This record gives sequence, C-alpha cells and structure tokens, in this order.
Amino acid sequence: MDELTFELIDERSFDDIPAPAQPGARCQTCDYWERLDGGRDGPQADARNADALAGGKRQRLLAGRGVSGAYAMLAYRTDAVQRLAIGYAQFGPLSAYPRAQSIRDRYPQLPESPAPWVVTCLQVSPEGDDRARVGAGLLEAVCADLDRRGIIAVEAYPEAANDEWLPSPGPSSAYEAAGFEHAAGDDRFPVYRRELTGETDPEAWSGLLRASKPSDDEDDG
Repeated sequence: MDELTFELIDERSFDDIPAPAQPGARCQTCDYWERLDGGRDGPQADARNADALAGGKRQRLLAGRGVSGAYAMLAYRTDAVQRLAIGYAQFGPLSAYPRAQSIRDRYPQLPESPAPWVVTCLQVSPEGDDRARVGAGLLEAVCADLDRRGIIAVEAYPEAANDEWLPSPGPSSAYEAAGFEHAAGDDRFPVYRRELTGETDPEAWSGLLRASKPSDDEDDG
C-alpha cells in the first residue's frame, strides 16, 4: 500500500518540488508572490541567470528556519518501487508575499490583527485519482506545523478556473476539505481562512532557544 508523508523543505529536497499545473512554470524559480512584477514562468535551461534565480528562491523558502521553520512543505508518496514528491505547498508570513498583501487589501472586512500567515501555492501532480485528498492532506499538515509555531490564522486566495489546479493556490475545494472557511470575496476570487489554536510546541521552542543561546565558550571569548 502506498504511504503518504509530509516534510518541510530543506536544501536537499528543494529539487524535488514537482512541476506545477501551469505549462512553462517552475516553482524553483517562481517569484510571482514575492514580487508584484514577478512571474511563474521558468527560465530557459541554458539561461545565464537560471542558477541565480533558483538560489534566490531556495534562500527565501529556507529563510524562516532560524526562527520557526521553512516556508514550504512537500508531500511524498512511497511505494514498493520509489519515493516521489507529488505535492508542494508554499506559505509564510503575509509580509513575505507582497502580492498576497495586495490581494488582501481589497477586503477590509478581514481581521487586521494579528496578521495571518498565507498559503500562496498548492500544487499536486495529476497522476492518480486522489489529487484532492493529497492536497487537503498537505494543507492539514501545513496547518498543524504552523499551529506548533504559534500562528493564529492562515489565509489563502485561490481563483476559479476551468482547470482548478492551474492557478498557483490550487482549488477552493482543497481548502474547504482542510477546514478553511470562505471568509470574503466571491466564487471567482474567494478568500479562505482557517483559525488555529496558536499553541506552540514547548519542546520545539525550547530547542530553538537552546540553539540560539551562546555557549559558555562564546561567553568567555
């Protein structure tokens, strides 16, 4: 029986990110949400800036590790033959994604404080007949991880389309299945929101504090 697991991204798994539904797009170089003038299209394989774009994206996704954790998660399917990444979610604080902030500003009825974290991308490979289940499971795993980080609420801004996986946030149905509620907007441009407990994992924070505390040797120096 196939096993489905979810893991935060790291340096080694960055290249495992599966291809998104939009033809020509590449998650490893996309800056659509990080820049108002950004885009999803990947560079040509021989483009001089291809490595630099990928390096910048990797750095952004891993930027939160020194505080609470990476800004992306992968879904892996393991069977008797292989272990393959089939799903990808990108998320983070609202301040990290100017395009998300621009969208949210259109809905003044949304709570202003505390600022939510946002899921900007949800992509699942089309192979198999459980795409929706994988997407909802990945969102559940993301929310569970953010809950442990003390995050209070998570939002997403999907778009209606003939191919519901074509927009980078993925389909509204996946968010509904993962406990998100339609908080604002219409069916074409909805805002989905899920409240979290915000109860941090004390063991996780204890480890973080220990890691950031100078050693006795450093104090003596």
